[in-house]
Amino acid sequence: MTDPLLLDQFLPTWDHEISMSQLFRAPPAEVFDAVTNLDLFRVPVARILLEARGLPSRLASAAAQRRGETVVPEPPTFRVRDLPARGWIPLGERPGSELVYGAVGQPWKGTGGSPPEPPVTAETFAAFAEPGFAKLAESTVVTPYGVGGCVLTMESRVVMTDEDSRRRFRRYWQAAGPFIRLMRPTAMRALQRQLDRSAARRPAR
Repeated sequence: MTDPLLLDQFLPTWDHEISMSQLFRAPPAEVFDAVTNLDLFRVPVARILLEARGLPSRLASAAAQRRGETVVPEPPTFRVRDLPARGWIPLGERPGSELVYGAVGQPWKGTGGSPPEPPVTAETFAAFAEPGFAKLAESTVVTPYGVGGCVLTMESRVVMTDEDSRRRFRRYWQAAGPFIRLMRPTAMRALQRQLDRSAARRPAR
């Protein structure tokens, strides 16, 4: 019997969800390491989508710097492992097989909105229900499949804390959703190319 998903422990119900699974003919540990360290900024299509999505936040940071405020720079790469440096909460990890991050915010606002006070932690994430926010969770799961293969599942879930937030998020999703949905297949294709290059470099047996 398989263990329950960490994702289900933190966000068992949701209002919006995106998931994609793909079979890879590579060892699970290799796929898990590759996908969690895949830099989407090195994938042209993904970089365009990410930069367009992050433009309001960058403009707000530039304005804050002009006012003399301290702004924490974002990492130069965009990997799953970089999410904590971008404000996400590490919720749980099963090394080599599952990794989950969470965030609480207001994505319908250009800069992501004001964070809740006190800040949400891994211990308080599941129970957080303050009105006016969205709870988001990102999950990466690698499951062994057959001999030397595995299935990678990448899933995002979002739940709103009240009806007003649901209305606001629906309007945001109508504009942003189509672009965000492109990220999963783009990442899968980039990962397959990376794994193919790694396999080609291995000595023949």
